[in-house]
Amino acid sequence: MDTTLLRCFLTVSDTRSFSAAATRLNITQSTVSHQIARLEQHLGKQLFERTTRNCKLTADGRALVSHAAKVLQSVDEMEQDFKPKLLSGTVVIGVPDDYHLFVPITEAMRSFMADKPGVAVEMHAGLGINHLRDLRERNLDLALVREVGGSSGDVLRTERLVWIAGQNWAPPADGVILLAAVNGGCAYRKAATTALDDQGIPWKCTYSCTSLEGVLAVVRAGLAISVVTDGDGADGVRIVDNHSVLPPLPLTTLSIKYSHKEPSLASKALARTMANALANV
Repeated sequence: MDTTLLRCFLTVSDTRSFSAAATRLNITQSTVSHQIARLEQHLGKQLFERTTRNCKLTADGRALVSHAAKVLQSVDEMEQDFKPKLLSGTVVIGVPDDYHLFVPITEAMRSFMADKPGVAVEMHAGLGINHLRDLRERNLDLALVREVGGSSGDVLRTERLVWIAGQNWAPPADGVILLAAVNGGCAYRKAATTALDDQGIPWKCTYSCTSLEGVLAVVRAGLAISVVTDGDGADGVRIVDNHSVLPPLPLTTLSIKYSHKEPSLASKALARTMANALANV
């Protein structure tokens, strides 16, 4: 079997569009249609139900996804072992601004670059919403994206969101919760304000900063409270886990997402290294 057909199949199954798959694979839409037709003919099964707007997997198509992914991963690993020269260039990766993950992430990068000296890695830290934008615009090759309430990517870990406050913080006498958050479209801020609104608790976000460290400084000073993952608790702050004072918060996921193009061997190899490093953190 031509593995190119399987790559095309997985791209169409991911994008749910022949035209989007063609863009990602840098081929024509007619080539995508031809490759899917060849695969369906080879297997004797219809893999997609097509409409004028999009396409969706049939039952046979859904069954093929995991098989195809395993085959292509094996092929990629074989090529990495026997053709290391294929791994070259620069991989640009986005990572979350979560302090407790920086050590395993940088250790994974160090190990990857030592094992694959032909590949350089450029790391951008920031908010998940910015990473998703940069993936769409192809400014990143892949990203570890933190999302609240689930993910469509390959989930590496799931963590709680928690409220943090200064050691001497107490609920305000006027009942208005003062929040501190990272500037921009911070998913943690949205989770916090949504939880407060659902409980009818008034709030103000009067402190913001471009970095998590600035937010933590405000919290340590007792000027406001904030939200982080339970792994990002820091010195000088405490977790407020009393739901009679502050409402419960949702879970958050960390997943690997690729740019809207066919990932290079180096990108997929780095993704596997990252996944292994973060699996047991």
